[in-house]
Amino acid sequence: MSCTGKQCGFNINTTRQEAGCSAGSGSCFEAKILSAAETKFHDQTLMSATADIQRILSEITPDPNGRKLSFINTNMGLLLAWVEHGRPVPPGAVTDRHTDTAIAAALKLRSPY
Repeated sequence: MSCTGKQCGFNINTTRQEAGCSAGSGSCFEAKILSAAETKFHDQTLMSATADIQRILSEITPDPNGRKLSFINTNMGLLLAWVEHGRPVPPGAVTDRHTDTAIAAALKLRSPY
């Protein structure tokens, strides 16, 4: 199943410790940060932070295995991860439909989250 933009949903193969995305809810997307003109909701402080984040992301060497640098979106926040987009959901995978506790365990999140 392919996924693009907000149609992606993460899946975590806990046995192999691999992350994938397939058609889904928008819980997985490529790690891109948008720039915008200065406004009341996107002031100079955020513009500077955006530029810093964009620079950091651009300096990350692409994955030799073809995985995409992505954000996994959970109720607890975002996780930066190497994700194989278009990968079918394997049996037993943890997805955004699982509980926060199961997702935190599958992603090996550090507390507090």
